[in-house]
Amino acid sequence: MKTKEIGVCGLAAAMALLTGCGPANAGQASDTTSKTSATQLTTNENGCVSRTFTESSVTTNGNLVTEHRRETRTNMDANGNILETSTSEYAQSYNVGDTGWKLPAESKSATKGKGGKEPAAAATDSFLGLKFGAIFETTNTLNVADEPSLLYTTFTPKKALAGFDDYYVYLTPKTHKVAKVFACAKNAVEPGSSWRRHYLIEALEKRYQTWAMLRSVWRPYYVFNVAPDRYVAVCLAGANDTYETVIEAGDENVLRLAADEQEQLREEARKNAAERRGQKVNAAAEAF
Repeated sequence: MKTKEIGVCGLAAAMALLTGCGPANAGQASDTTSKTSATQLTTNENGCVSRTFTESSVTTNGNLVTEHRRETRTNMDANGNILETSTSEYAQSYNVGDTGWKLPAESKSATKGKGGKEPAAAATDSFLGLKFGAIFETTNTLNVADEPSLLYTTFTPKKALAGFDDYYVYLTPKTHKVAKVFACAKNAVEPGSSWRRHYLIEALEKRYQTWAMLRSVWRPYYVFNVAPDRYVAVCLAGANDTYETVIEAGDENVLRLAADEQEQLREEARKNAAERRGQKVNAAAEAF
């Protein structure tokens, strides 16, 4: 899967953190509007040009936040003639603070016992049924073009997400331990006509007991710091060239393990190459 991922590890370009998305700013009643625009040009081998113009705005009216994104894509041939034009829009409004839902109080039971709940750490050590750091049994893996220290394969979760098409698990190259998990939708999973906070964002906030942080001024891209060295990132629309909506969950510790394993594999490959060359030299010397 050659996708431009949306993870915290450098997959969203020119990100800017917008304040006003959490409880700390709920008391502010000032009305503000932030508008941005960006143009991206892509030229293929035949000289055809694809132009993407994106206009975005984030408006805060008291406790009501409205996000709007309009994207116009134009494809032109090498002579500048327009071949195709398409426009897509994304918008959502939601309340923050006193009129929005509040994070439930943390359970007093910190350990699992009879009739008790799972510890807080256990709630973040897996995603879509796959536990980070666990070995994923498979013989059908592919290399990740832009992440050479990882392998990936598809999987089917026990509980599929409505509107999502494909699921991927990224593994360490040597031991095949789970490092990242992706849920991808070819069409944007829209919030519907209620114009409330997107249900996926609200569901993840309830799942991890933390507020979403908006990390882009031109697209609905959010990050959840669910635990030390563990994260969830969501792009609701315009994630990459293949998928509109993408949810990614990853573990930084396992990603560091993947880098170490990749270096071990490279060292083993260098050692094997040197041994094979030595064998060829010795065989040729004996022949002479």
